Amino acid sequence: MTEDPTLEFHPRTPLDERRLGRAWQRAAAGMASEEGLLARIGQQLMERLDEIRLTPARVLVVGDRTGLMADRLQKRWPRAEICAAARVEWLARSPSSRRLPWQRRPWHLVAEPHRLPFARGRFDLVISSMALHWSRDLPAALREMRRVLAPDRLLLFTVAGAGTLQELHSCLARMDQERHGHGWVRGPELPSLSGLGELLAASGFVLPVVDRDRIPLPVPDLPFLLQQLRALGAGNHMRQRPAGLLGKGYFKRLEDAYQASYRLADGRLACTLELLFGHAWKGGAS
Repeated sequence: MTEDPTLEFHPRTPLDERRLGRAWQRAAAGMASEEGLLARIGQQLMERLDEIRLTPARVLVVGDRTGLMADRLQKRWPRAEICAAARVEWLARSPSSRRLPWQRRPWHLVAEPHRLPFARGRFDLVISSMALHWSRDLPAALREMRRVLAPDRLLLFTVAGAGTLQELHSCLARMDQERHGHGWVRGPELPSLSGLGELLAASGFVLPVVDRDRIPLPVPDLPFLLQQLRALGAGNHMRQRPAGLLGKGYFKRLEDAYQASYRLADGRLACTLELLFGHAWKGGAS
């Protein structure tokens, strides 16, 4: 089976940063649960640290919308300085979990991944879970994270891969073609497995490793799926969007198309999440 061609990592249609930020703010409080999907993915990423011999003094968490990742890392390395950077102001004001007065707490700030307010070589570990694919400039974000890493230190992350929500995107593309004569870009272009590895190497990282986990997440119906996506802060956050109202019956036609193509034997609808796990090292040169 041949790999999908390497994607262009700059979205053809720019993200609406304000719209994305508002969506993440609305979703942040509801995501602050150890049982949520993003929390479970974050835990899988944390488990990969068990295979790596690393005791960092300073850790940067990029895109930690709820603070859960930062809290987990602080418990893992109580003496480390943990910093969480995200575009969501809600996170910057949120308190960490309760600790005794002498225990260290993570600290939080609002920052974009492609413009981090830190000196070169400050961190021993940069970690990010399900956030980098929302960067408006993924290559610039990777270069910036490499900049703030100390020599011979680690970047560890997950992003959504190109196969994520392939069923929904297929149905939307067909309906766009019928209605507008062309498709609309409804989200950032997601990387392929080989494309992400090539991008890490091009960004100056050494020993890049990327692997994939395709997770089936069947849903009872389309409204449930759309509600879950809104709860995660996902949606169409592009600057160029279809003009006008969707029209009466649009979502009914969308669900009918989804049911016709992706209905499972048990009556649920197929839904795919593709996770790309990556890690790479900054070489000895700064």
